[in-house]
Amino acid sequence: MIDSGKRVVVFLDAGADTDRSVPYILPEFQMVWETPFSVTDASFPCSVDRISGPLATEDHMYMINHSFNKDLFGTGIIVSDPSDAATTNSGTSILANAAGCTQFAAGRAPNFVLLDFVDLGDGLDAVNTLNGL
Repeated sequence: MIDSGKRVVVFLDAGADTDRSVPYILPEFQMVWETPFSVTDASFPCSVDRISGPLATEDHMYMINHSFNKDLFGTGIIVSDPSDAATTNSGTSILANAAGCTQFAAGRAPNFVLLDFVDLGDGLDAVNTLNGL
C-alpha cells in the first residue's frame, strides 16, 4: 500500500459488498474485532466483541472502545460522560486498557483506539506510546 501510494482502507460495520463490486470497502468484523461499546466499568475489562469471519481472534486487527459511559438518571439510557473524560483519556487508563487486551491479540497493541472527547486527557500521547513513538 505504501509503495503504491494508496494508503486508505475503508471498513464498513454492516452491509459491505463482499462480492467485490466495491473492492475498497471491507467487512469490518471479518477483519477487526472490538471491545464492547458503551462501557460502564471504569476499569475497562477487555473482552472480544463484534467479531465474525474465518480468522482466529489473534489474526484480526482490533479496536479498543475507550469511552466511559454512565446510565442517565437510572433510565437505562447510556451516555458518554464528559466529566470523567480527562481521567478516562489519561495515558494510564488507555495504556492499561490496551495491555489488558493483548492476551487476545498475540501480544499486539490495538490497531485502533476509539475515544470520546479526544481533546481532553492524553489520548494522542497514549496512542503514540502504543505505536512506539
